[in-house]
Order: sequence, then structure tokens, then C-alpha cells
Amino acid sequence: MPHMRWKLQRALCQYVTDTLTYITAVKDFQEMFSEWMDCREIEVVKMISIKEMADKIDPTFTKSEGNWAAFCKFMKSNFQMKAESKLAELEKNLGEVLEETLEGLEKLNTFLDAVEKLAVTSLQVFTQNQMIFLPEGISFDDVQVVIRTARLICPLLLGFKRDAKAFFLPSLHNVEVLVYQLEKYINSTQKIVEDLAYK
Repeated sequence: MPHMRWKLQRALCQYVTDTLTYITAVKDFQEMFSEWMDCREIEVVKMISIKEMADKIDPTFTKSEGNWAAFCKFMKSNFQMKAESKLAELEKNLGEVLEETLEGLEKLNTFLDAVEKLAVTSLQVFTQNQMIFLPEGISFDDVQVVIRTARLICPLLLGFKRDAKAFFLPSLHNVEVLVYQLEKYINSTQKIVEDLAYK
């Protein structure tokens, strides 16, 4: 019987430790959110600029892959070769921007994962439990507020359920879609961070 009690105590301690780790991950992202958002907004501006430059080189390229392929096939002049070279350079630039975007989304994933785990954390464990000792500066009420808030905002997490690496690929044909999705991520993340801004 004492062995079972010890195992239970150990599992409970691990559960509390994990929960506090998720709360720390949330706080860390909240503290860096302003900088994170600035970086994503700069990437949006860069993507829009790349699209505008591509449109000036060849306004038809954004319509469809089929039209672009046909256009390339029949227009092999020096001018077209220069246009292709410029478009390839722009696509390379887009790839560099998206590398930064994916790094930022990786940080976002850590935050969202922590929020999701807090949303399914048991409130009952974090009542005035005689078996649990929280670190100084953290109360049971603080933990409960975070868990309750995470539960309320959990539906917003569904908007992030896509493979960012598969979606954010450097294609000039999809710049508008990439910009739209990144702006949506920025706005949804801002709402989550604001809702989680507990005192």
C-alpha cells in the first residue's frame, strides 16, 4: 500500500510539473509576442512586395500554372528568358522570407501546444490540495485561471491545424494565399495572447 501511495504521489508531482512547464511556455511566448508579431508583419510586407515585382515582370504569371507553362513554351525570346530569370530570383527571395516565417511558426507551435495541453488539464488537481506544493509566486487560483482560459480559447486552435512546412512553400503563384494565411495566423495568435493575458 505505501508503494502505491508513493507511485501516486510521484505521478501527481509529474503532472503538476508538466502543467507548470506549459504555463511557463505560455508566459514566455506572451513576453516575446510583440517581437514575434513584428517579424511576421515584416514578412507579410516582403511577400506583398515580391508579388508586386513579379506582377510588373509578367502580369500573367499569377493566373495559373497551365497558362504560365504555355506562355513559356511559345515565347522563348531573350526578353522572356530575362523575365524567367527575374522571376526565379524573386521565388528564391520568397523562399528566404518563408524560411523566417517557418521559424516563427515553430515558436508559435510550442505555445499552441502548451495552450492545448492546459485546456485538458484537470482543475480538480489544482484546488487547495494538501499533497501539492506550488512554487512561490504561483497560487492554485493562478493555475485555475490559466486552465479555464485555455479551455475557452481552445476552439481558436483549430485554425492552426495544418502542416506549415507543406503549406508555406515558395511559389509565386500562391503569394496572395500565403499572405492571407499568415495574416490570419497573426490575428488569431494576437487574440489568443490577449485572452490569456491573466493578471
